[in-house]
Amino acid sequence: MNAPESRPAIADPVARARKSLARSIGLAAFVYGYPLTETYRTCALQTAPQAERRAGASHGSDVRAPLNTLHHAPRPSTDEDRDVVTPANDLLYTIAWVHLAAGPMLLTVPAATRHPGRYFVLPLYDAYTENFENLGPRNCNPEGETVVLVGPGGTVPEPLAGHRVVRCPTDLVWLIGRILVGDEGDWPAARALQSEIKLAPAPGTALHGRPGAVEHWAGPPVDAMAAAFEHGEPAAQVAPRFFTNMCRALAEAPGRVEDRGLVAWFGQAGLRPDAAFSWDALDEPVREGLVEGFAEGVQLVGAVGRNRRPRPWSMAPATGRYGSEFLGRARTAYLGLGALATSEAVYAAAHHDARQEPLDGQHRYTMRFEADDMPPADAFWSVTLYDSDRFLYPNALRRHAIGDRTPGLKRGADGSLELVLGHARPVDAANWLPAPAGRFYLILRMYHPREGVQSWRVPALQVEER
Repeated sequence: MNAPESRPAIADPVARARKSLARSIGLAAFVYGYPLTETYRTCALQTAPQAERRAGASHGSDVRAPLNTLHHAPRPSTDEDRDVVTPANDLLYTIAWVHLAAGPMLLTVPAATRHPGRYFVLPLYDAYTENFENLGPRNCNPEGETVVLVGPGGTVPEPLAGHRVVRCPTDLVWLIGRILVGDEGDWPAARALQSEIKLAPAPGTALHGRPGAVEHWAGPPVDAMAAAFEHGEPAAQVAPRFFTNMCRALAEAPGRVEDRGLVAWFGQAGLRPDAAFSWDALDEPVREGLVEGFAEGVQLVGAVGRNRRPRPWSMAPATGRYGSEFLGRARTAYLGLGALATSEAVYAAAHHDARQEPLDGQHRYTMRFEADDMPPADAFWSVTLYDSDRFLYPNALRRHAIGDRTPGLKRGADGSLELVLGHARPVDAANWLPAPAGRFYLILRMYHPREGVQSWRVPALQVEER
């Protein structure tokens, strides 16, 4: 990670003080605004005009479509899909970027009765990555229903008065529908449910173009702002783009009423909600301070959780709904954009083994679940392996995850399940989860977690051999 370029000290004491203020604001604004800019960046990437979507698609990425249009991914995510970090591998995704500034939209939730036993959920996220609603069999009509999505300033048309109404915190809403899917033979049945999800404008809603902060995104949307900086781009080049996009997005998505005092404080360094925000209009001491604060913010978000004593597993205490926990929200957006609320799913991450050493594919590991101590989930669970770049690892077996529905797993005589992880293929690969030759990490997902899940101890990875 490159530090900001050193500059001669500012002689004027007032200018030095203004730089210091801008530095503290820059750090806070990065932590607060990173999830917002990541949302708008991803929207810009996935709703680009068709030619741009085709040119920028990452090896056949299949989650890109115009605004206010559903796109059904025809297969589970693989190592070829690189739009969003840490994707799950046992789900079919249905994606839509919904813009409610022009009026309400209608979302059809499929009938669970036609697909008994099939887990699915239609999560809705606001522009700050808050998972404010999850629609599915647990809270919708088992025979299916149509839900009215209304923006913060919108009204419900009279003909729709009897429908369920979901009032959305921001006009820009991200739908990330999830449908449980097995091996390739199960894809048609999952796609049948997927095809029943519908999205259409409500009567009187005339669809407009993309939001201004999306249409006029500053810089290439292919790489995240923080990631570009981490990969060697100087902070002085990345910070202006980040703060420009943040201020433009703030103009369209003001955020919670409770946050407006904080956002007003950002204005002390010139960072105001403004669709026409210009970095060049700020004076040099303020720009220097903001660049330094941005660099510190990137380091802070990347380091959260790493300064404590390493643990074999870390279970996220809360995801999806953050309130004023801005640092946790930013960290979650950095590790895995679009996390579900803990009432729907609980996530645990492993970066270290039982010896508290970093996971490395040069070793062989085992992870053992006792028959009476499987992950406490009522829907399903899975362990997914990710390369150090936070994407799925390409391997000849084309296996990225193992869970309670993985076919062909071998259990012990006592009903226990032991997974084998490492780069070298074992003699018996039935329970093998292939890893790269270097660093990797794991995510355990538990859907419809049971009460007491936070106190459940995830089995640590034991080193077998090098």
